[in-house]
Amino acid sequence: MAKEGYTFDDLTAALARKQFAPVYLFHGEEDFLIEEATDAVIDAALSQEERGFNLDRMYGSEADTRDVVSHASSFPMMAERRVVVVREVEKLDQPEILSNYIENPSPSTCLVLTTSKPDFRRKPFVTAKKHGFVLECKPLWENQIPSWIVKRVKNAGREIELDAASMLLAYVGPSLREIVNELEKVFLFVGDKRLITSDDITSVVGVSREYSVFELQWAIGMKETARAAEILDHIMEQGEPHPVLIVAVLTKFFQTLWKLHDVRRRGVQGTQQFVQAGIFGSFAEKYAQAANHYTMQEIEDAFIALADVDEKLKSSGGDPHMLMQTFVVKGTASPALV
Repeated sequence: MAKEGYTFDDLTAALARKQFAPVYLFHGEEDFLIEEATDAVIDAALSQEERGFNLDRMYGSEADTRDVVSHASSFPMMAERRVVVVREVEKLDQPEILSNYIENPSPSTCLVLTTSKPDFRRKPFVTAKKHGFVLECKPLWENQIPSWIVKRVKNAGREIELDAASMLLAYVGPSLREIVNELEKVFLFVGDKRLITSDDITSVVGVSREYSVFELQWAIGMKETARAAEILDHIMEQGEPHPVLIVAVLTKFFQTLWKLHDVRRRGVQGTQQFVQAGIFGSFAEKYAQAANHYTMQEIEDAFIALADVDEKLKSSGGDPHMLMQTFVVKGTASPALV
């Protein structure tokens, strides 16, 4: 296992097979994923009963490096292995001592080192890179988060509609920690129900369905200018979701309309056109109606307008409310039904 560049899936698969590395280095800016990886090692290596004598948690800013090595070198008590977790490992006072241990670690110990910014030119990071299991925990791009939510819900023995996952992202924002907190509330809310829907997300998050970003997209899709402007006003007054996330949701919406037009142009008919356009669940009819209100040229114009709004929002190039309102009015003003 002495390699770098592992993925989170690699970690969970190895732990499921009870294949442990003597040294793990989890690093990156997404501290939630670092905690998840650390907990995964602990859960796989130790039962709750074994942790009292075989789990040590330490901070590099407080621990003596010799104590870290001493704990890691100790034999487990009434268990197959022990786990030593060192957070902020970059703050240890004598990294050379830890580096020497990493070169010849105890096979019955899982030493877990975490840091946000490792310097792979220096010890112990250069040594861990050579001998340990190295996992970088980077923040996910926003377009990756809905799929991450779907996968996490599946691992919990449930299912969630992709639109519902996108809605959760839009309401909560890109913080994985906050998303997971809201998911726990959703699980409690739905009880034994296996499939989580957009209605479930709306009920739990507590945002009025009447004035949600998804109702905004349907109003825009039907070119209901007054209704879309009213919904936008309420959303902006609430301050959630952030305008950048609204743009992301609307961009995905128009991408889906473009795909639906494209499969229709190629002669695909019936439910197969929704399958090929990536539309599943109860929203197919709404997407079909929205696609009838826009030509492909209008959809492409919407892409350009949304990209312009996104750039200005991220560069503080204008009042967010005015930028979004202008897009809504212009985007719904074209008269043609196709």
